[in-house]
Amino acid sequence: MNNRINNTIDKFNMLSPGDRILVGVSGGADSMLLLRYLISVRNIYDITVAVAHIEHGIRGQESIDDAAFVEEFCKANHLEFYLLSIDAVNEAREQKMGVEEYSRKRRYAFFNSIPCDKIATAHNLSDNAETVLFRLARGSGLKGVCGIPPVRGKIIRPLIEISAADIRAYCENNNIEYRIDSTNSSGDYTRNYIRNTVIPDFKKVNSDFENSIASFINDANEDMEFIISQSEQAYNAVLYKNMLNIGLLSQFHISIKKRIIIKYFSNYNISLDRVHLNDIIKLIEKRGRVQIKGDYYAVSDGEYVRIADFSPNKNSFSFVSEILKISEFDAKGVDFYCDYDKIIGKAEIRTRKEGDTICPANRGCTKSLKKLFNELKIPQEIRSSIGVIADDKGVIGVIGYCIDDRVKVSSDTQNILSVRTSFGGFV
Repeated sequence: MNNRINNTIDKFNMLSPGDRILVGVSGGADSMLLLRYLISVRNIYDITVAVAHIEHGIRGQESIDDAAFVEEFCKANHLEFYLLSIDAVNEAREQKMGVEEYSRKRRYAFFNSIPCDKIATAHNLSDNAETVLFRLARGSGLKGVCGIPPVRGKIIRPLIEISAADIRAYCENNNIEYRIDSTNSSGDYTRNYIRNTVIPDFKKVNSDFENSIASFINDANEDMEFIISQSEQAYNAVLYKNMLNIGLLSQFHISIKKRIIIKYFSNYNISLDRVHLNDIIKLIEKRGRVQIKGDYYAVSDGEYVRIADFSPNKNSFSFVSEILKISEFDAKGVDFYCDYDKIIGKAEIRTRKEGDTICPANRGCTKSLKKLFNELKIPQEIRSSIGVIADDKGVIGVIGYCIDDRVKVSSDTQNILSVRTSFGGFV
């Protein structure tokens, strides 16, 4: 058994000299075998070992006895022991999460709160098979069926290539004591149903089912690594000023195209489900926008796809205005200026309104601000953050972009209205 675990550790480069290893130990056969193994090789690998246990508060006295069992083992073997007790059922309900999902979240948060170089968990080959079937049942893609990674960050899984049956048999043959979780036989949890019913049925078709799944997982990971490498190269080619170039994006296979889009949105901490991903794929072929999450939208202008934040609080801006003699005026750093004496009534700075029009200087035409913004290719999500300056007759300028012909500066200008603005942040 040690040789099999050694092979996995060496294959995935799990341990380094001097590592402090925190072992997640439930008290079951898997974790007790893992703990005993790491104790046996700590001098060989030059590592130190500590133990963390989570008492989930689900099985009453049995759960408390599990914690005591692990703690006593640690005391007998002079190991540091860390304990966290939670009320998983009620706490999960308060958080509106499933008990399994909540417990996993708390478990890894607890592990990561303890100083260590590596976190060793006892996930095994059978767990991996269960995970793949569970994800397939819920509609997973290729990434999901890659299974539980042997190494993820500082988390290592030395038993990932060994079946639960082999682990239990080894424990029985070598008098390794362990606790049995009475809920493992219950069908109340999805994973237990897969473990106790679904996998045995697969073994009726193929007695070596778990190893067949292991081969599939290995192939899936190899394919995934290749696709990811290709996607990374494609992403760098397609990305332009925080937008995706539609012309370049359209040249790639749909598999690469989807991963480019997923990566782009993940940079904004947005995970895309299949529905939204397909909506964005369709958006590439036309202009428009698709709501993704809250005020975040995917927007296409026909040339680029980008993420846009239409949050209402983006509509604020501040400004400083001055009335200067022409001899005092310096245009450097000024966002808008015009002939002050040509202003009719009182000037104000505001956001655009329905029906606003402007006659751009020296162009001899009048157009709506919507049309002007379209011509200037101003992103939709920032249009409500652009300052519009108007007098009693109408719009005299779009700050930073355009001035109306009737207030433009000429050789007769004596006084100038100068405006500097500071806009609210936007994507």
